[in-house]
Amino acid sequence: MDLFNEMVTWRRHLHQYPELSYEEYGTTDYIIQQLNSLPHVKIFHGKELVGTSTGLIAVIGDGTKRGIGLRADIDALPIVEDHICEYRSKHNGIMHACGHDGHTAMLIGAIHKLSALFQNGQLTGNVTCIFQPAEEATDDNGRTGAEYMIESSLIKQLDMIMALHLDPTLPLGQVKLTTGPVMANVDTFSMMIHAKGGHGGYPEQTNDPIWLLSLLLPALYSMPGRRFSPMEPTICSIGQITTGTSANVIPSQVKLEGTCRTYSEEAREFMEQQLQQICDSLSSYGGVTQLRYMKGEPQLNNDKDVVREIKKSIQQINPHVEIHQIPYGMGGEDFSHFTKRMKGAFLFIGAKKEEHIDTTLHHPSFDFDEKALLFGMNTLVQFVINQLRSDTNGT
Repeated sequence: MDLFNEMVTWRRHLHQYPELSYEEYGTTDYIIQQLNSLPHVKIFHGKELVGTSTGLIAVIGDGTKRGIGLRADIDALPIVEDHICEYRSKHNGIMHACGHDGHTAMLIGAIHKLSALFQNGQLTGNVTCIFQPAEEATDDNGRTGAEYMIESSLIKQLDMIMALHLDPTLPLGQVKLTTGPVMANVDTFSMMIHAKGGHGGYPEQTNDPIWLLSLLLPALYSMPGRRFSPMEPTICSIGQITTGTSANVIPSQVKLEGTCRTYSEEAREFMEQQLQQICDSLSSYGGVTQLRYMKGEPQLNNDKDVVREIKKSIQQINPHVEIHQIPYGMGGEDFSHFTKRMKGAFLFIGAKKEEHIDTTLHHPSFDFDEKALLFGMNTLVQFVINQLRSDTNGT
């Protein structure tokens, strides 16, 4: 079986047996099974070695010279799959709806190819391949898998790192790759409005917190467009409002939860200040509002030198690939924890399945064109080859 068909097999197995964040024990075991007989590959797993109970780190090479990092995320989402296919999820209510099955398969394939190059004496140096759990969700401490794994001594010694992500809306032969900030700071907040509840037939005897909420919502939704420059990407979205127990009872409190997305640290700090001011404004109406603002993944920043090297690798594989040099939007990605510690870059690769045009990330019908696996794997491998051979030539 050739490597492309093996990647398809690995991907489809992982798609059928998805596991949620911090529960990827079967996934971890499966990855180890595909790697443990390869020459020049050492596998490290377990909390003491890699920082998490699930996931693993595979180190390829002879332990000399510089360290290059490659990363793939391995967790799935709590989504019921409605895509009918032979590799449909067998774990009800859990689905690989963000392409992590593909990311994992590509990195396994890259390790197979790099192992052969080291075995044949064509490469020297060190490659650290990170199969990271829990990109999609945090634990009880509010931390994703990347935040734990970056503390591993195996990762601290890396010079640079790269990762890629499948994009089911972008055609094959196209990528998104640019320098600077490319994905957002991801913060969440909750507001609790305390007032005076009572009988729905006697609202004058209450201080209705739902009415107070109706005053607060326009301020929240208009704030990004009025308090920030149009040149500063900012979003404030409300995702959940919880209140009340009965149709004829005015509640005494309302809980509101949402997310804020920004690109700069200055905008991030100003956003929190603005939310606090909006909360404080309800005091003149007799309400008491408590704000809890939780900072999540930081902005993802692509290093210009690493981006240049990835572009070079892509052009060596296929000079006709179209590169869109644009930011990737207001989504978040915990790979940003790696790029805050070392030079790194993250790109999206086109994987649109033409007969499956309505799908997108995190959608129950998600799927992608598996031909993208070969391009992604070759990009990872070529990037490593260029870095290790340039280091050899430089010394």
